[in-house]
Amino acid sequence: MKNKLLAIAVGMVGISLSIPASANMSLRASFVDAALSIDAWGSEISNSGFLQTDIAPGSTVLGAYLYSTNAWDSGIAGDVTLNGTFLSSASGSLLSSSNIAETRIYDVTSFMKSAIESSAGGIQNWSISENEFTDGEVLVVAYQNDSTIGKTGVILDGGLSTTGENIHMELAAPYVSGDAVMSVAGSFSFGDDQYTTIDVTTSSTDARHLTRAAGGNDDGGFEDSNGALITAGGIGDNSINPLNPLLHGASYDDELYNLAEGNDVNSTPFLQAGDAFVDLLTHNPSLDDNVFGLFFTGSLQISDVISTPTTPPPVPEPEIYIMLLAGLGLIGFTIHRRQYDLEH
Repeated sequence: MKNKLLAIAVGMVGISLSIPASANMSLRASFVDAALSIDAWGSEISNSGFLQTDIAPGSTVLGAYLYSTNAWDSGIAGDVTLNGTFLSSASGSLLSSSNIAETRIYDVTSFMKSAIESSAGGIQNWSISENEFTDGEVLVVAYQNDSTIGKTGVILDGGLSTTGENIHMELAAPYVSGDAVMSVAGSFSFGDDQYTTIDVTTSSTDARHLTRAAGGNDDGGFEDSNGALITAGGIGDNSINPLNPLLHGASYDDELYNLAEGNDVNSTPFLQAGDAFVDLLTHNPSLDDNVFGLFFTGSLQISDVISTPTTPPPVPEPEIYIMLLAGLGLIGFTIHRRQYDLEH
């Protein structure tokens, strides 16, 4: 009986102990003299829709990637059909992550390059269909034309630790000037209860709040259900940084930012001339937001990425558990004393 009570007590102590964390965000690809076209789609109402590209006619497609994420461990991410080509889950690569929500990536350059380059350019719709266990998809296309000379398109992916992650990005050369547009892609995020915070530190500036409202299912049409909880900064969004970086709300933040600008709280750009690195400190208070992609377009050449989980502050034991543990200890003492009296 004493052993059983001890086991119960240990189990209850373990309720508030550490949550698994993993450093998984890494550099997938970097394209010189290029830009990125980004769009997301998800729906619980229908298993088919459209992903868009916005690429000028005559551009050269350098790479195309499709991300598919499942609805919080409710099936297999993948088994999707993009522009008539079926992609089985087995043909995709599962991103390493400590999050229960799984994300797979497919290199779709082989068939999307010719389709995009032969299209009329501008906004184009590409059909997408998925299985019923999927939160949505994100299409990222790197392209090149005269307007992208001097820019760099950078793709980071993996899976941010919900307990906190510091993403240290070394720059290939000190930043001089020009846009540094950043897109965040995530799933299983909705409304005021599920969001990710992002603080920015550079070699010239201490940590500043970029946003307290990254997330929300913008590209899922704000449907309040699994199967539509997805967002990515891209087509249809604005790179103006949140005016109030401490404000929460799913519709307030579109996950598209420009580190070369400031905000209404502080107009000083987040990224300044001479900066040699950029650190992004993220945190997800609800411990379930699935941030799986960071994409950059502009004058930001990243040479190395070190992604390190941070340790969240210790969670105090709830008072009820402390009282219960004390009670269990008293019961154990009483049993021991009764057994001693019987033996003596």
